[in-house]
Amino acid sequence: MSPIRTFASAVLAGALVLVLAACGSSSNSVSGGSGIKVAKGIQTPLNEKLTGGKRGGTLTVLDHDDFEHIDPGEAYSTLDYEVMDATQRPLYSYKPNTFSNPSPDMAAGPAQISADGKTITIHIRKGVHFSPPVNREVTSADVAYAIERGANPNVANPYFSSYFGSLVGAEKADGGPFPGITTPNRDTIVFHLTKPNAAIVIDALVLPLSAPVPEEFAKPYDAKQPTEYGNYQVATGPYMFKSNAAGKVLGIGYQPGKSATLVRNPNWNPATDSRPAYLDQIDIQIGGDTTVIGRQVLEGSDMAQNDIPAQSIVKLAYEHFRDQLEISPGAGDHYIAVDNKQGPFANVNLRKAFWAALDRTAMDKARGGELVTNVMTHFLFPEIPGFAQAGGLAGPKVDYNDYPEGNMAVAAKYMKLAGYPSGRYTGGKTLQVVGSTGSPEAEDAEIANQTLKNLGFRTKFDLVEVSAMYSKYCGAPTEAIDVCPSVGWAADFGDGQAVLDVPFNGKNIVATDNNNWGLVNNPEINKAMDAAELIVGAKARASAWAQIDRKLVAQAVAIPYDWNKEPYIESKDVAGVGDLWDVGEWDYSYTSLK
Repeated sequence: MSPIRTFASAVLAGALVLVLAACGSSSNSVSGGSGIKVAKGIQTPLNEKLTGGKRGGTLTVLDHDDFEHIDPGEAYSTLDYEVMDATQRPLYSYKPNTFSNPSPDMAAGPAQISADGKTITIHIRKGVHFSPPVNREVTSADVAYAIERGANPNVANPYFSSYFGSLVGAEKADGGPFPGITTPNRDTIVFHLTKPNAAIVIDALVLPLSAPVPEEFAKPYDAKQPTEYGNYQVATGPYMFKSNAAGKVLGIGYQPGKSATLVRNPNWNPATDSRPAYLDQIDIQIGGDTTVIGRQVLEGSDMAQNDIPAQSIVKLAYEHFRDQLEISPGAGDHYIAVDNKQGPFANVNLRKAFWAALDRTAMDKARGGELVTNVMTHFLFPEIPGFAQAGGLAGPKVDYNDYPEGNMAVAAKYMKLAGYPSGRYTGGKTLQVVGSTGSPEAEDAEIANQTLKNLGFRTKFDLVEVSAMYSKYCGAPTEAIDVCPSVGWAADFGDGQAVLDVPFNGKNIVATDNNNWGLVNNPEINKAMDAAELIVGAKARASAWAQIDRKLVAQAVAIPYDWNKEPYIESKDVAGVGDLWDVGEWDYSYTSLK
């Protein structure tokens, strides 16, 4: 899933970073859950209290960015998940302070796996009801329909093929029943697999695709192209989008680009759920300058920001509002996607030249420096098994990776290997470069664009709102965007497959909402991933995905620059609880007002 702001001058950004970098030094820091250093006196999801909050009140959330999707079958970004976690109940879920050992949620208990690893049986929790207007109790058939609709081309779930493609009949599924999912009774769902990869299928059941959806309500909307179920939906969690009597959300509880309102689900039974759900309502305001938003939150009351604040605001919070700042060591990154399929970057040596030339330290300084980043040198996150085997913080020892500040001499070497004797690009192609608005994404996109110019490329450079960047440009293969400098990834669960498979396996390229932004389709790497999916055992899996990581670096399939330590801010009278799994974003079901 993708973790993801006004453009400031490079001089200003650099001046701010010097302070932030010093603040994050190891002499004034504590170790997060992964060993990544987080500055002392800062909240993290690891030290925030999950209990004892005050009940009642309305939290106002100020976000620059909009959601991509609010349909649980389509949702696949961190901002999407902030409302999914509050309104939907997947079969399993992570507590806010952990990225391992998910707890039964819609499931009544642990999954049962057959001896051959090809059958999974799960019993459904009783007493959970859909919100109005459906109102009835959830059954196993509702979970089955939720996952089946992921294969509906009108829904086009972006990870269905990656994690549920081994279900019997999944390759021909189109949104209706198929043999890989059966419901022998109202309380039981059984998954039948073509290969023994039950462990990964179970891991994926923390994703919102497994949250129940009532077929009788959703099916007419799923017949639309694209589905309109996100406009008319029901909830199983403690909160629901404000809606009318027919369940209509669009224009009532959600106005794209403007606002969203979550209210209590009157049918939620706290006896069936571990979420405390202290708040009465969450009002989300969308849009606005990130610097203005940040000051409003830090100086105001009953407010939070759930997308990444401007770098200047992180600095302000660290220096003057430290107890209102959270920094999460969670599993996320940012990298530059380049088109591996067509155009100049189909040439591996041009990709290596771009990697070598890029000043990754400047990219990270634009985000706030050491306080909130580590320079990224390969693709597995520090929190994911296999990270050390893949190279650790230093990364693989190859010359185009050896100079985080960039090295034009090494870049020139690869430009010449690509067929440009002068060491600069002399072809006729004008690169399409599409990045995200807002700070720090805009600054990073500008650095990447200038690096391309330094290598001799002509560019058409555009900045758009983040959800449009993903859905209309970088996630739409027909647009053939050459460079997407603002993309990022958050792990779906704690396994190498959850980091590398969706964005880099060729089989996962889809026509809409595509998350393989670079159209990476290397047969050798695809084959290695398919084999690694079947490996059993944590150590063996970690080793296999670490070797795949090294292959991705060897092919320079993308240009990495940032392992996140994501910052989030709140007002002085908010007791926020961040969700480690969702890179630290405030979890509305645990957050309260003081």
